[in-house]
Amino acid sequence: MRPVFVLLLLSLLLLPACQARPLPPGWRPETLRLLDPLDAPSPSTELLALYLRQRGADLEIRLDFLDIPLHPDYDLLLILSTPLETLHLTFPANDLPTVSPPSRLRPRIVRDPWLDIVIIRLNRHLIFSPFTIQAFVSPVNQPSVADRTDPIRSDALPPTRRAPVLLVFSDVFHAYTPAQALRRWDGAHTGPRGGRHGLRHLLEASQFHQLPVVLLDVKNPASLAALEYVGGLGKIRNLAERGLLILPEVAYSQPAEQALALSRQAARGFRLPGSSFVYAAAGEVQSSYRLQFLPLDDPTHLARAATLRLAPLVTEETAQVDENGLTLAIRRSLAQALFADAPPPLTVLGGRLPLSLFGDAELGPMAFAWLAARPWIWVLDGYDLLTFPVSGDFAPKPTSFSSSWITALEQAPENSLSKSAWLTFLELNRPVSNPKLAALQEIYLGQVGILLEAARWAEQPVPRAECTTDLDADGAPDCLLASPSVLAVIDPLGARLTHLFILDESGPHQLVAPTAQFVVGLSDPSQWRLEAGEAADPGALMGAFSDSGKEFAPYIVETLTDYQLTFRRADDLRKTFRLTERGVQVFYENASFVTTRIPLVADPWLFYAAPQEFRARLTPGLSWSWEAENGLQVEVRTDAHLSAAGFNVSRQFMNTPENPNFDFPAEHFLPFPFSLVKIYGQGEFTIWLEGN
Repeated sequence: MRPVFVLLLLSLLLLPACQARPLPPGWRPETLRLLDPLDAPSPSTELLALYLRQRGADLEIRLDFLDIPLHPDYDLLLILSTPLETLHLTFPANDLPTVSPPSRLRPRIVRDPWLDIVIIRLNRHLIFSPFTIQAFVSPVNQPSVADRTDPIRSDALPPTRRAPVLLVFSDVFHAYTPAQALRRWDGAHTGPRGGRHGLRHLLEASQFHQLPVVLLDVKNPASLAALEYVGGLGKIRNLAERGLLILPEVAYSQPAEQALALSRQAARGFRLPGSSFVYAAAGEVQSSYRLQFLPLDDPTHLARAATLRLAPLVTEETAQVDENGLTLAIRRSLAQALFADAPPPLTVLGGRLPLSLFGDAELGPMAFAWLAARPWIWVLDGYDLLTFPVSGDFAPKPTSFSSSWITALEQAPENSLSKSAWLTFLELNRPVSNPKLAALQEIYLGQVGILLEAARWAEQPVPRAECTTDLDADGAPDCLLASPSVLAVIDPLGARLTHLFILDESGPHQLVAPTAQFVVGLSDPSQWRLEAGEAADPGALMGAFSDSGKEFAPYIVETLTDYQLTFRRADDLRKTFRLTERGVQVFYENASFVTTRIPLVADPWLFYAAPQEFRARLTPGLSWSWEAENGLQVEVRTDAHLSAAGFNVSRQFMNTPENPNFDFPAEHFLPFPFSLVKIYGQGEFTIWLEGN
């Protein structure tokens, strides 16, 4: 057996730290015999727990340590007293085990420095039961005892103390482009260490080690749509069905009531279960639920507000995981919780996932393994949160929210465009920690006014041709061309078609949108210019027919008639917009070469409501069609040169980890759910943009 033991020990030492292993089956709570308080001078000599179990012909004795090094620096002594004899089993750090007085016992020892446990195996047929066992730890080659356990009988009842833990994560999957989705799922050179990091690694660690995790804010429309695109929702559904994921309802923005309604609709559309738990990003108390996750003054206990249970969150982004797995400070706090007064203090771990090493591909599984290996650690699941003792009452702090758009949103007719207005309003009011980003969101909030105008037009589609109304509250009038079947909104700055809608027997449809309708701030923050109005975010595509390099150049209205509008730029470039039965025709007159872009959507609200496939067809140089599976088809034709692609051009790369050396197509960085058409022309050329 000695060579086998040596090979086993070498294999344990040579395993890389990232290969965290579950313990052999059988280390259940009933095998625990003793818990030992923190009282040793060093982590490597700090005993925490002792276990006993029978496995085949062996008696296995397990000892949990606070932190044992890769190369042992402690000597271990076990005194085993049976009715017939007392044996001293000595396990030197740098020598073979011995037994005194001499015995037929041949003890074997396995030290696991990654899980900080020691397992000793003895032939159980050579030991009379019941017996008493006591463990002593000494610094290597020193006679002094650093830590010892009390003597414990082999038939003693297991201790019932547990150290409760709550694993809860926020900012779980804020992703607005395929590139962001892949990076947040399984990214390279990301996370706190700049390594491989993402939600996928957190979920796989939870599944492998069977530890429940709370994902606070994943059930919002944008996150669910991005997760579906990257292929992650199947795993989330599976883990939720098995009770390993707690997915609260989420008020991801304000007003909370409307955000909750839309997130619940999205969760149903993406086939995720409802919940009696809730999380409100802005902290409003939601009394109609059974439990709410909320930052509490005491982050170590549950509280109550009337009949509502309140579970605490991580309040400080302190280190919880390091190169050894769980940090030494966290391990100490867990050990201390075992001997605290009832109810025991709750250790809340997690926080913002992008900043947490629990999402690290190497270190996260090590931390999960350490927790899962200890029956005296109790990771709370959904049922536990509803039965765990509550320590006190909580006085809700008043919250307030106001916006000049709320009344108009509440009074809007109910159709898909008013829902889209709510989606935009909530996304651009999402609480953020960066004040500059919050200011950027405020700049683009005026798009809500255009969507509300379109919602009203869809109910009463009367013809209009005007450039007098400031729909987006930016201080400058917008131009409207409307017929009974088409509504075009054009901004004189750049002569940009910011929005295009059509109406048919099935209701209103949207064909053109600015990317800021769904997300802002994707560009380098150092390039943001908050004083520049809609040009503040250089990464935003603020409508169709914006000319490369002169996206916001001023145009004057040259002619305005029913269904037709002509703009002229100072260099005599002319754009004429003419409504057709199903869209718009744009005629360019220009002496120099022009590059223009058209961000297309096809009923974009469908993308955020349920799994949605998009199909495209390109006739090289002539036309492009973009079609939502459950929506309309948008077609662009031209007599100039055309190129186009959709955000889903990189779909084929979503089922593999992010490869930083791969040259992804440009549309991989295009916001959901857009297709981008580029048209190149000189002189006179025409573009038709229509929905079918």
